[in-house]
Amino acid sequence: MYKIGLIGAGHIGAVHARNIACHPALTLAASYSRSSQRRQAFAVEFGGRAAHSLEDILDAPDIDAVMIASSTDSHSELLQRAAHSGKPVFCEKPIDLSLDEARKAAAVVRDCGARVMMGFNRRYEESHAAVRAQVASGGLGRLQIVQLTSRGPSRLASVEYLRTSGGFFRDKGVHFFDLARFITGDEVEEVSAMGAALVHQDVRDLGDFDTAIVSLRMRGGALCQIDNSRTASYGYDERIEAFGSQGWVESCRQPAAAVRRAVGAELASAPFPQTIYERIGGSYYRVIEGFADFIAGHEASVPTIEDGLAAQCIAEAAVLSAREGRSVRIDELDPS
Repeated sequence: MYKIGLIGAGHIGAVHARNIACHPALTLAASYSRSSQRRQAFAVEFGGRAAHSLEDILDAPDIDAVMIASSTDSHSELLQRAAHSGKPVFCEKPIDLSLDEARKAAAVVRDCGARVMMGFNRRYEESHAAVRAQVASGGLGRLQIVQLTSRGPSRLASVEYLRTSGGFFRDKGVHFFDLARFITGDEVEEVSAMGAALVHQDVRDLGDFDTAIVSLRMRGGALCQIDNSRTASYGYDERIEAFGSQGWVESCRQPAAAVRRAVGAELASAPFPQTIYERIGGSYYRVIEGFADFIAGHEASVPTIEDGLAAQCIAEAAVLSAREGRSVRIDELDPS
């Protein structure tokens, strides 16, 4: 049984804590939050002790691995501190709000030889992973187009969250920048992005976007398009299509239930999932399964700190492209 120290007692921390409790090889040994009230309540709800300091997790001999699920603006600092602990680390995306700070954190991870897994849970969504497997097998022939869609959920995140999230491309978009690399098995060469605040005044007031389209040119020639929206009136909608010279494969749009009904001439289907967890909730458990295997040294292909850095570089290129109204080559930001 591996004992986990969890840093961050907010929404995503609670998601991970529930999945740790369900895993036969993991247990939540301690959790830490800057709020003493929150960490005490978290310990009561999910078990384990309420850590009184970061050192109570990072230096504790009874903690086998560390999970960073705190606010985005704290990831980089915590990741660097955890890298020196010698414990395997799981870090939520993105690495930092700043690409330069993310690079510094990645350099510390490399210098320490730390074992770090990034929290790109969508790689573990079963139908998305099946698209990746089909592309990797060569069954589609020469890959031509990858289309990724994420719209919703129906309710907008809080203004407090949006204010510290890093913005649309760093927060929501970064998952799909990672998926583009994961599915194609290729690197991004060029980014062209457009964004707008068409629905939510709160988003407009923050100078951010609630709607965006990003086009990516991969080094191997394939073209990817990502359409994202912060909300969708009908629920949560996520899907992927890969198209090649020999055919296509799709991770389909999924209703909440596989039910359709006909009454007279009217045809009705089950509604869409209303939350992200209804659509891809299983991926949050499977990413924890991947972390358990990673701790044990059995998982060979987890998303790494280098994957996190690559996705964040694409996000920065998208920010620059949308701001300046031009295509941005990745080598402008990362000559390597």
